Amino acid sequence: MRSIAKTILFTFVVASASVDVAVANVSVQAENIRARELQVSKNGDDVEVSFRLSLQGLDVKSNRSFLLTPVLVKGDSLCSLPPVMVAGRRRELVNRRNRYKGIMLKYGKDDKVETDYSAKVEYREWMSGASLMIASDYCGCRGTLLEQERVPVRKAVLYRPQPVLVFAVPAAEPVKVREESGKAYLDFPVNETVIYPDYRNNGEELEKIRATIDLVKNDTNTHITHISIHGYASPEGNFANNGRLAGGRAGALKQYVLSQYGFAEDIIDVSSTPEDWQGLRRWVEASQMEFRNEVLKVIDLDMEEDAKNYRLQLLNERKTYNFLLDEVYPSLRRSDYVVRYTVRAFNAEEARKLLKVRPQLLSLEEMYAVSATYAPGSEEFNEVFDIAVRLFPHDETANLNAALVAIGEKNYIRAGRYLEKAGNSAEAIHARGVLCLMTGRYDEAETLLKQAAHAGIEGAVKNLEQLEMVREN
Repeated sequence: MRSIAKTILFTFVVASASVDVAVANVSVQAENIRARELQVSKNGDDVEVSFRLSLQGLDVKSNRSFLLTPVLVKGDSLCSLPPVMVAGRRRELVNRRNRYKGIMLKYGKDDKVETDYSAKVEYREWMSGASLMIASDYCGCRGTLLEQERVPVRKAVLYRPQPVLVFAVPAAEPVKVREESGKAYLDFPVNETVIYPDYRNNGEELEKIRATIDLVKNDTNTHITHISIHGYASPEGNFANNGRLAGGRAGALKQYVLSQYGFAEDIIDVSSTPEDWQGLRRWVEASQMEFRNEVLKVIDLDMEEDAKNYRLQLLNERKTYNFLLDEVYPSLRRSDYVVRYTVRAFNAEEARKLLKVRPQLLSLEEMYAVSATYAPGSEEFNEVFDIAVRLFPHDETANLNAALVAIGEKNYIRAGRYLEKAGNSAEAIHARGVLCLMTGRYDEAETLLKQAAHAGIEGAVKNLEQLEMVREN
């Protein structure tokens, strides 16, 4: 009696990401058994396997059967998936009488059978990097194994690169200079420059200023070095008088702060803008007010401020001007203030605590030291670099490291945005090469990774090796 036993062997990498899918659009054939459209994925806690099984021209005797069993294999570990039985006519009848519960296909010599296979098993740690083998066993009467021959016909290696990510160490910040800022909308009686704390809403506005200063002054980690106050008046009335009011009211605020804290007078500087035409233009441009374009044309006229103010009054029988007086000009009368201060250095443990409550006190170098206390790729590790790029949105190193976190999270669009602001260091070139590798732009990846390798980035060599493996498979 002639027996047939073949083994079809597929090899793939079981990806460690929760939704990563590897697909092979290839056919692997042994004799007349063909398995195609192989798909393997790790989805949540499961590994899912599917393919299309095609059978034609097999020599399956009436009382014989093939048993096709997908098996995950790695070293001494293996996990069998539900098998597919290909049964001859008599074997198929017997199995049905015995209420066979597995997948079974009836097959004759001239038959052509196609069926879709899918199964899943619980993922286990050893499965990372495992192979899938589909073993074909030829069985006789009563299911007796007649012969089992494992013959790898072709391997379809579905390789998913696990790139080496090279984070950049930020430069040291010898003196950490920070600032807190705000706007005070103090009310004054007409033409006066004296602050009355109980006048209208002045109590709340002065409290805002004190709260900003106290935040810094009461922190033992910081030292106030300078406070600047800039006063603005709105464009109505006489320009010269408005200049007097803007400067005088800003000076009054300086004296108030000195009376509350006893700072040296030279710590606080005062400046002013007599009429805030730029602020008025920003408000009008962003609005949908009537006569918007006409107001903008007047604001942009190259003439003295008093003449422009008169032109505004002529619009729409002064209705537009009255609207500006009531709705816009009050917000233009203000004093902007900035409190500048220095911050002491922190060790990694101190910095880790501050990262949750006052991360603005930390330097990028200190945040990097915090990241080293967490496992790379962990939620805590990634959060450090997300905070860093939010606080230093224009820093090249912060953007580079945030891009690498995004690549690790497979958020390639966000990674690309960060890399646009990451500069052209060897580390940035390497990161762009990794992004190209992970998004299928292999030629560009090769160019960039070779540049990075030439510049001394060790991880680039390993990533070039992974690129070669991707191309081979």
